[in-house]
This record gives sequence, C-alpha cells and structure tokens, in this order.
Amino acid sequence: MKIPLLGGYSKRRSVNQDAQRTVNLYLETDTAEPESGSALYMVPGKTEFAAIGNGPIRAMISHNHLVIAISGNKVYRINETGAGTRIGTITLDGTKRVALSANRNHVIAVTGQNAYIITGSSVTAVTDTDFAGSYLVDYLDGYFVFAIPDSQQFYISAINDGSSFDALDFAQAESDLDDIVGLVVDHRELWLFGSQSIEIWYNSGATDFPLARRDGAVLEVGCAAPQSISKADNTIFWLGRNAHGQGLVYRADQYNPQIISNRGIEYEIGQMPDIGKATAFAYQQSGHTFYALSFPESMKTYVYDASIQDPELAWHVRETYAQGRDRANCHVFAFGKHMVGDYASNQVWELSDTTYTDGGLPICWERTTPRVVQDYKRVMFHSLTINMERGVGLVSGHGSDPNIYLDWSDDGGHTWCSKRAGSMGRIGSFKPSITFNRLGCSRDRVFRLTGSCPVKTVILGAYLDAEAGDH
Repeated sequence: MKIPLLGGYSKRRSVNQDAQRTVNLYLETDTAEPESGSALYMVPGKTEFAAIGNGPIRAMISHNHLVIAISGNKVYRINETGAGTRIGTITLDGTKRVALSANRNHVIAVTGQNAYIITGSSVTAVTDTDFAGSYLVDYLDGYFVFAIPDSQQFYISAINDGSSFDALDFAQAESDLDDIVGLVVDHRELWLFGSQSIEIWYNSGATDFPLARRDGAVLEVGCAAPQSISKADNTIFWLGRNAHGQGLVYRADQYNPQIISNRGIEYEIGQMPDIGKATAFAYQQSGHTFYALSFPESMKTYVYDASIQDPELAWHVRETYAQGRDRANCHVFAFGKHMVGDYASNQVWELSDTTYTDGGLPICWERTTPRVVQDYKRVMFHSLTINMERGVGLVSGHGSDPNIYLDWSDDGGHTWCSKRAGSMGRIGSFKPSITFNRLGCSRDRVFRLTGSCPVKTVILGAYLDAEAGDH
C-alpha cells in the first residue's frame, strides 16, 4: 500500500497526535501526473556572492543596478560581480532594526532617531529637524512614509525628497487605541499595523495632507512583530496579534485576514520568548512563493509555501547545520539572482536550486511520516520501498555514493530505533527504488527518513508491504 510519506510540517503539541516534520524539504505538486503527483525537493543551497564588512547583514535593497547593503553599521554597494565597496557609516540603535526604502533618486535608511540618504557613492545623514524619528519606512506615490515610535502618529517626507520634512505633514491612526508598530505599502495603499488592529490609507490628492483613511478598511487583527511584515504573492503576510492573543500567521485576502498557520506551527510559535523580535522575508523561485519567518533568539525558521493551499502541507522548517535557524536574515532579488544576507556573518549568499550545500555546510533534511495504525492491531512490516530520484551521486568525493537513512518509532514519535542506510545510487545508477526489509512489528509506527549528502534530493513517495494481525 502507498503511505503518505509526502507532506508538510504539522507536528502537534503531542507527537502521539501528529509527529510529522519536514525539515529542509518542501512539497511540490503536479496534478498532470497521478502516480507521482507530489514530490519533496531539498531546499535551495547557498553559494557565496559577496563578503562585505564585519556583518551581520542587516538589510539589503536593489537600487539603480546595484545592491545597497547594511553590514553591521557600514553601508556597502555591491555590483553584479559581487564586488562590495564601502560608501559610508550609520548609527544604529543597539540591535534594533534598520529599515530601507527607495525612490528613483536614492535609498533612505532609518534607525530610530536617525535617517540617512544613500546613493551609490555616498551616505548623508538627514539633518532636517522636522524628522521625528522612525524604525519604519516605505514609499507611496513620491512620498516616504514614517511612523513615530511608540505613538499612533505617522508622517511623510517632501515629494521625491527623503531629506526634507514639514512638521505639519502628519496624521494619526485612530481606529483603535494601539500604537503603530509596522507599516507597508501595497497596491498603492498604506497599511498601518497596530498591535490589535490595522488601518488602511490611500493617496486622496488633498492639498493639506495627501493621505486619507479608507472608509471601512479596518482589520481587527494586529501585528506581533514589526519585522514579520512582508509582501509576496500579490498580498501581505505577517505574524499576528489581537486583544485575545498572538502567534497566528496571516495573509491578507483583500481586506480580510486569512490564517495560514496550522495548529502545530501555532503551538511552537506560542512557546517562543521572542515573538516580538521575529523577522521575515519572502521570495519567489521555481514557481514557489516562500514566506520565511525566523525567531532570532529561539533559533527557529518556519517557511510557508504560498503555492500550497492546505496549511497542513504548506509549511516546512529550514535549518543551517549546527545553528538551528536558517542563516538567511534578509533577501534581495538583483542581477537575476536571489540573494540573502547572513544573520551572523558578513556573507551575502546566492540561493540556487542546483547547489546542494548551505554555504559549504551540509543540508540535513528530514521527513517524518504520519502514524501507521490499523485499528490498533499488531502490524507486521515486511518492507518499505522509497521512490526517489536515483543515480544522483557525484563523480568523486563525499556524495559519490550517497545514502539516505531510515529509522522508526513504535511509541508515536518519542523514541527511535537505530538508523538503516539505503543507497541513492552512484552516478548513472537509476535503479528505480530503495527498499528496506524486515522492519518488525508495531501497533503504532512512525517512519523517519533523513539525509545530508550534497546531491540532488527528490522524494516521490513510499510503498509499504505490511500485514495486520488479528489482535
């Protein structure tokens, strides 16, 4: 019989309810092929694109055929060859965020009480005394929009000039009592996130102050982490909070907040002591739109795939070997490449579907299956056959004879037996399957597949030869 080997990360509070884990693998579906309509692919690997400053890479943005990147408190420009040139220094507010936005002429960086105008060759501090401070900035119809920290007020720059301000060009979000904790511009609308609500504003063209509140566009869900707000898949994603609790992940369906997290993800997020410090970025690659949500102190990264409709299947975990969370801290698409900045070093990495290491480190993947139970009768497991792409071995060195490993639990996922190895096939060896025999018996079996060889890894399914007893 075919068992549901393929799936997402949905491990529950009790593993006896659901022990499914999908680590460094993501699900892809193909409705045109009924037998192998789904597959698990290894997440993209990373190769060095640039090394700048001392790190970490706090933020990046593409502007005028360059990448502007913040490494530590230094500002760099990076060209298409990966050459980085330091162009200035900014003042940080401890470990708090650096936010970037851009118009056609320049990039603006905000770090709390300070703001900086960045071109490809210079960094200039904003000296206008009407700049009221901000950790938040975005661009709308020629204006940069900022939020005053710990308040309901937001304000705008002069048109096409992020260095000039008028003290009268401000407004206030008033639909609820919460302060503005995040903002983003989407479809030429300004979304103002409080801790309990969201207001939506637009450019009305009024002479005194051009932005106006859109009537009726108030969401009774707020934001738990300002840096979790990200745009992708023609909408907005964020980690939510309201008057009743926090820890659900949302995407906007027009003006409606749609929950996209599952109960397992929500339970794990609820245990995080650093929910408010969560960071996120989103990117689209190979037909998938990924929203990557990281918790910097808990060292966890959860990734949602917007191409999968079912939240039970759409999530996976990404881990960097011996670090826990994924090393990717921020993202930029430039020069036709997806690049991510390292949260702990000065590296800017290129993401690649044809690279099978994480910046030289192994990509350790795991897929833990649903429970195999037959009316809670004792089941004799004769064999388990894994269908995956084979013949992927390298010409020489580590990975020339790549293996996967199988182990299992007979107590729902609490304890595990010793691992067994199976060959993925030397280069050119395309034998269609890997079979593990003589697997014992159990009333409640969970199988787990793991691997870390630096080769193409595609898992297509599993077939179980088993026989249920009478009791």
